Amino acid sequence: MKKKLHFIVTGGAGFIGSHLASRLIDDGYNVTVIDNLSTGRERNIPKKAVFLNLDLAQEHTCTLLEPIQCDGVFHLSGQSSGEASFQDPLSDLRSHVLSTFWLLKWCKEKNVRRFIYTSSMSIYGDPCYLPVDESHPAQPKSFYAAAKASAEAYINLYRTMGIDATIFRLFSVYGPGQNLENKMQGMVSIYLSYIIERMPIIVKGSKYRFRDIVYIDDVVDAFCKAIYNHKTYGKTYNVASGVKTRVEDLIEALKAACDKPVYPVKYADGTPGDQFGIVGDIKAITQDLKWKPRTSLTAGLKKTVDFERERMNFE
Repeated sequence: MKKKLHFIVTGGAGFIGSHLASRLIDDGYNVTVIDNLSTGRERNIPKKAVFLNLDLAQEHTCTLLEPIQCDGVFHLSGQSSGEASFQDPLSDLRSHVLSTFWLLKWCKEKNVRRFIYTSSMSIYGDPCYLPVDESHPAQPKSFYAAAKASAEAYINLYRTMGIDATIFRLFSVYGPGQNLENKMQGMVSIYLSYIIERMPIIVKGSKYRFRDIVYIDDVVDAFCKAIYNHKTYGKTYNVASGVKTRVEDLIEALKAACDKPVYPVKYADGTPGDQFGIVGDIKAITQDLKWKPRTSLTAGLKKTVDFERERMNFE
């Protein structure tokens, strides 16, 4: 009987990580989830995954990983809000940079060559041109973005030491199961949470800001397509829809998905480090992975709202 491949998913109790862990298990892989539950929830972890409650930013954690034999690492853990990173920059640095460093060091020592990392569109800052491609300079506007850029630098260093790493710069990911309690991360989940709470939608910043919004299942598809695609080794990719969506239009689409065409919206001051607008160029990932997002914003919002209606029984 052929041995099942085994992958570590860090941040597997979070939104994206839990979706990825579930998909890997469905595809026949063994999965170990590592998460310190600072933002993730244990209920999100697939039942068939092995769970280790560990903080990867701590040096001693790597000694606890010593018995694990695995075929690759998906590194998704880390604080996920640019706004929140201004409240505790040192903690943000630990969650991204130190965790990445210790994990890369462990991979090198254990000869675990495959390493897939989730970076962020935020490293581009305010783009010099649109759509942004992967060669656009990094010009972070938040501690979160700076930490992501720093983690990328360490990964690029370890590439020269034999780690087969791929970096995915995720744009605005949304979908069922996103954390509705966190009002500092995720436009779709933030605005939906207000509707569920029967509160006016509060928008921090201009309604003319825009984002590139990509559905969770499409993001997970990109990860899975890359697992042993040698074309992706040593490369960095945007994971985006390639479509510009203004905040004003997103809110209208979300209201329609909730069957609430008339709903109060209030505008407030913007948040520190916020990008005004960004859209991703996806030619590279389309060429190497034959990947394209398949879920339209309308379809994705419907799936997201239907999931929350069933889970939370809101009208």
